[in-house]
Amino acid sequence: MTVETRWQTSSAGEEAVARWWRGEYGTSGRVLGVLLAPAETLFRLAVWLRNGAYNAGFFGAAKVPVPVVSVGNLVVGGTGKTPISSWLIDELDRRGHRPALLHGGYADDEPALHRLWHPNTPVFAERDRVDSARRAVACGSTVVVVDDGFQYRRLQKDLEILLVAAETWTPRPHLLPRGPWRESPTTAVMRADLIVVTRKTGAPGRAQEVLQELAAIAPETPVASVFIRPLGFRRADGAQGRPPGNVLAVAGVAQPELFAENARTVGADVTEVLVFPDHHEYSTMDAERIRTTAAGRAVVTTAKDHVKLSALLTHTDVWILEQVVEVETGSAAIALALDGLAK
Repeated sequence: MTVETRWQTSSAGEEAVARWWRGEYGTSGRVLGVLLAPAETLFRLAVWLRNGAYNAGFFGAAKVPVPVVSVGNLVVGGTGKTPISSWLIDELDRRGHRPALLHGGYADDEPALHRLWHPNTPVFAERDRVDSARRAVACGSTVVVVDDGFQYRRLQKDLEILLVAAETWTPRPHLLPRGPWRESPTTAVMRADLIVVTRKTGAPGRAQEVLQELAAIAPETPVASVFIRPLGFRRADGAQGRPPGNVLAVAGVAQPELFAENARTVGADVTEVLVFPDHHEYSTMDAERIRTTAAGRAVVTTAKDHVKLSALLTHTDVWILEQVVEVETGSAAIALALDGLAK
């Protein structure tokens, strides 16, 4: 079956960059890679110097009087930080904590989603996460979860969880701007207290291969793997079921192709995908474009997109893909890490 993908405005540029990072442009892509090699080297050097300064104590990290759990990754988007952070809040709640969620404030969708999923959990969305952590403590939180916190080193962490996506893992990646990686894994994984391999569409065997490679790099670091499994669809009015007929998939996420594949896995007949930039702030014009493209078909979208589209597509048949986090291996390592957090 042929599925048409339409990239909207600046997301067309994002698609080109993503395809180039995947090596799909042949000789011209390799030439561009050579031209950007000096920029990658400078970025790699800057990251090395910054981390070295923190490791040597030249830069300090603020400490707050409650445990800090960080969830982060090494790649630009797509590893499941938001659902994993939400799952962690549930796990900490179950252990008797009063968690707060800290977000970097670079987009409104993820904080809004966390507030929707956990209305009783304080969510602080601002770049200064040291100040956010202190305000969370003042509000009575007994633990803070930092969403996308691996590169944020101004705040001292008690548990550093590094997420690695099975679908995009490589032990020798290109760093920005030549590739999507923020740090080299051969050195970065040493900072993690727990490494979690996530998979959305990859096979379980691939996740285990990645686990073995990571264990070889950091043999003393506990590892685990989780499946961010597509659970089914919830209609915007709350009904559960399957969207009727062939549908239009709408996504403004880092890896829209994984969303479309997951939607098909749980029964959606996706015949067209409309892609917007990651963290896109939808406008009434965007909503009209979605309605026109759908042409009466149902629309399937992500939970992150729906928090921004819900007020704009009130007269459209919209279905939200729901997901659940399932621990496949390393459950004892995860439990030990969470149980070890002081109350």
